[in-house]
Amino acid sequence: MIKLALGALGFLAVPAVAILTAVAVGGAANACIATSAGGPLAQDAPIPTAARTWVAETKAACPDLPEPWIAAVMAQESGFRPDAHANDSNGGTWGLLQMNAAIWHTHYGSPWDADLDYNGNPDIEDPNTHAAVGGRYLCARLDGVRQIRAQHPDWASSAIPILDALVIAHNAGESRLRSYPNIPAVTAQFVLDVDQHATTWTADETSGAIPETANREQPATSPPPDTPDSRGCLPSLGDGQVVVPAGTSADVATAVHNAMAYLGVTSGWHQLCDRLACRAYGYVGSGFPSAKAHWTHVVATGYAHPADPCPPLGAFTFWNTGRPFGHASVVVQADPGCDPNKILLTANGVFDSATGNHGGVYLISFAHLSAMYLHGHGYLGWSEPICKGALLPAGTTHPAPPGR
Repeated sequence: MIKLALGALGFLAVPAVAILTAVAVGGAANACIATSAGGPLAQDAPIPTAARTWVAETKAACPDLPEPWIAAVMAQESGFRPDAHANDSNGGTWGLLQMNAAIWHTHYGSPWDADLDYNGNPDIEDPNTHAAVGGRYLCARLDGVRQIRAQHPDWASSAIPILDALVIAHNAGESRLRSYPNIPAVTAQFVLDVDQHATTWTADETSGAIPETANREQPATSPPPDTPDSRGCLPSLGDGQVVVPAGTSADVATAVHNAMAYLGVTSGWHQLCDRLACRAYGYVGSGFPSAKAHWTHVVATGYAHPADPCPPLGAFTFWNTGRPFGHASVVVQADPGCDPNKILLTANGVFDSATGNHGGVYLISFAHLSAMYLHGHGYLGWSEPICKGALLPAGTTHPAPPGR
């Protein structure tokens, strides 16, 4: 039972009603979700300035791949040294992503020692050329991994994150996907190192990291929204629809309707997750400095349900993201059977890397959001929708600008 402690909207039961936004997520969207969800490269990641350009060029050639993952693979392969070279039984590997002669020729169209710009160095060691060719190579290999997983869903490797499977294919060959988890120790360590760096180097797009002031006064005007870029691999990602069951109390039904109204907003909610959750219940903001502080409060006051994997409709869910501020989302579809794939939440930023948005708002399953945080171990629990911020003016139309 959801108990609304502040700013109640009423408790009348409502008939079943579909609340829809654009379109449901299809096959192409699912493929993009599997690789692109997550934030961009953090500004404080220990990556050379020049290397950020190379990472961006690789992503431009393969938009399905997140920049932190690309940077992690480059760091592991070459330490961001364009002239890195390693001898092996196949003739050696070169450059930022350590491609061998056969792979380079396939994706570049010229031998590994070609110098088409006549600068005295092989093109495979030119970082900008290598980054672009590397993006084409990784995209082709990613397509191959997707095909293998579709053909062999029963393989153990088909159940691991697809980017981990791509690392295995890149480092040891696709044949190792058949034998997984029996893979070379060096490959297993490669996967762990890339995962660790990619997690650490990802900017925190979702957390309530922009401090909120309790009962903040509403400004006369809202700041202009951030302008989304156009690098995303699937601009329409994160849409969908939900059905509010018959008998749902009016306050929860209204909150779901409000939350769904923000789907499709492309900017403005960067690091404002806690405010976004409370916005569904008619608040300017949450009244807490962060989602983590919000969770600490509901635990202390008895409104929290720690580790309960079956949040009800209209509840707030809280997450440990591995960063200081945490994350909060609102449940817009519950499931009597507690299937995490059927429980749906609205969340900010989670698909920005895939869409090119900045602070966009999306629909995401409980299962998928869980997988994004601490390898599936970031869920803290759910709480009643308790907020302490100022209420929006009566009659506010949603989506309301984030500054209001």
